[in-house]
Amino acid sequence: MIVTLLAAIEDTLKQQNSEPTPTAYFAALLALLVRQVSSDGIANKETATSIVYLLDIVTPHVPAPLLRSKFAGILPNLAPALTHPNAEAPLLRSAIGCLESLLVAQDARAWEMPASQAGPRAAVAGLLQIAVDHRPKVRKRAQDALANALNNAPPSPSLDHPAADMCAETALKMLKDIALAAGRSANQKKRQAAEQSKEPDLMHALQLIKTIANTSGGWPSRKIDVLCELLLNISRSSSEYLTMAAFEIFELIFAGMTDEVSSAKLPRLLEVISDLQPSKNDTQLLPPWIAVISRGYEVSAVIEPEDTFAKLPELFNMVASFLESPSHNIRVSASECLISFFANIIPDSVILEPSIYDEKILEKLAQAAQNLLSVKYQAAWMEVFSMLGAMFDALRWRSEPILRPVLRTVGELRSNETFAGKKEADAVISKAIGSMGPDAVLEVFPLNLPRPPPGQTGRVWMLPLLRDAVHNSRLAHFRQEMVPLSELMFQKVIDHANKEKTMEIKVFETVVHQIWSILPGYCDLPLDLVEAFDQNFAEMLANLLYSQADLRTDVCRALQNLVDGNKAIAELEGEDDLIAQARISKAQGQKNLEHLAGFASNMLAVLFNVYSQTLPQYRGTILRTINAFLSIIPEKVGRDSILKTHPVTDQFAGAHGDFRTSCYQP
Repeated sequence: MIVTLLAAIEDTLKQQNSEPTPTAYFAALLALLVRQVSSDGIANKETATSIVYLLDIVTPHVPAPLLRSKFAGILPNLAPALTHPNAEAPLLRSAIGCLESLLVAQDARAWEMPASQAGPRAAVAGLLQIAVDHRPKVRKRAQDALANALNNAPPSPSLDHPAADMCAETALKMLKDIALAAGRSANQKKRQAAEQSKEPDLMHALQLIKTIANTSGGWPSRKIDVLCELLLNISRSSSEYLTMAAFEIFELIFAGMTDEVSSAKLPRLLEVISDLQPSKNDTQLLPPWIAVISRGYEVSAVIEPEDTFAKLPELFNMVASFLESPSHNIRVSASECLISFFANIIPDSVILEPSIYDEKILEKLAQAAQNLLSVKYQAAWMEVFSMLGAMFDALRWRSEPILRPVLRTVGELRSNETFAGKKEADAVISKAIGSMGPDAVLEVFPLNLPRPPPGQTGRVWMLPLLRDAVHNSRLAHFRQEMVPLSELMFQKVIDHANKEKTMEIKVFETVVHQIWSILPGYCDLPLDLVEAFDQNFAEMLANLLYSQADLRTDVCRALQNLVDGNKAIAELEGEDDLIAQARISKAQGQKNLEHLAGFASNMLAVLFNVYSQTLPQYRGTILRTINAFLSIIPEKVGRDSILKTHPVTDQFAGAHGDFRTSCYQP
């Protein structure tokens, strides 16, 4: 049929001596369409479908001025194909495509015509009805056409497309009517049954709203408040699909506001959502509302980081008030929102170079966090601990000293034998160690080993926390505090060397091992490597490698961390990011490597010797440490010369041997 039509049109054009241009084909096809489709019916479905299919192909290539000037004449000819009850899906889809091309070509003046006249608004009104059709392909084609039309707004000072308000109003009315019909029954069972029966219609209406919200202009500003209220009510539905669809629309609205133009709508949207705050006892609606608030201010922090950070204490107090709720779901939602605030709203500049004003805000937050540890919030303490862990992570080294009171309170709770949340408290203390540093944490809670002072308790339980949490701290602290403690405990073991081991001696041995298991963390990007890693410290580590086989793994991991961490920083491309680089600049990383390179030759001699004395199954860590130090050997020394001097393994092209040429001999 299509081939026949094209041949007939070509013959007609030849008889009229017309050029076979898109405009000529367009006019000929419209003339044929009038004969096939009218308000009285469709003369021949197959012919009509073929004509409209060809029109769909040709119309995008017709000059826009012609489509604008002839719109009023074209629409009546096309409308029956869109509205006729006998129109089948293939005919509808092609007719929608023609209409899409016509709408995209219209200018601002054409969009001023009311919907009652044969203009673009009337065409959009028809598309909106088809956009919720029960047939998936027809519905999708209509929604795509609407999106394309709204994405091609004519030049205008307004942020929104001229038809955006109309589309939004119609879509909202559809959604509201369906939602009311679904929830009209007072009987809960009947209401749930009605919701299920209306769920497909609600999904279609939500999809239409999603299409409008996803256009370049976004959802119209004047319709945001009505939409938010409807979406929040739908999000409390028992249907998981409806709730997800509602939140997808919120996500689209927020995502669409990240560009410079649409971001002007964000303050109004956040104001509307805040005004729609549900009752504090509404266990269905409050959690989704809190989630929307969380996402909204995450976007706000991207657009206006300083202004959003300034609002953080107020936002914190507003959301923290929900932690008093007896509902577990509400408390969890509130803590997750606070965690999101800390992860997204605190700018890097506040951590790197805070102003006096920034420091005041951080102090307010610290005080508000401290208040959440009062008895008033006891039911929510587990959620509060999760939030405090995120707070330590977000504030990093700025946690010291403003979060010391928080740390002290958590530690005191943890020390109470009847306290049930020891695991959660340990997680907070670990975060504090990683952020504030072990020196600050141990000032608040000393280990009190080997014997606690009168009236105090020992805190040997902190050693595993230190092992897992220490990083980017002062290596000097390990030398000043941990090494003497290790020596003291080890001396007690030596004093009982010839006697049967008691439980106390076994505890001392365990503590020594735990202390040295912390060393790799202290060597993970230490802030004072050049000052703390000196000749004396290097000799002490060498002696441990020779004399304490059970500590070799921890010492080797520590040495490897020193090299690998600084290499990773020194080899980064681009500008320094001191937040991500843990305060170690690329220049400092290179300086640290050069400092370590001065110890490389002697340290490698020790490692080669220890390697030769170690059983094959235990050599892996030693081998990795050797590779790390080989990678930083100064050029004047050279890797090949080191390997030649110490031929202890097949990997290094030599035979086994003992070459204690180092100054670090035991």
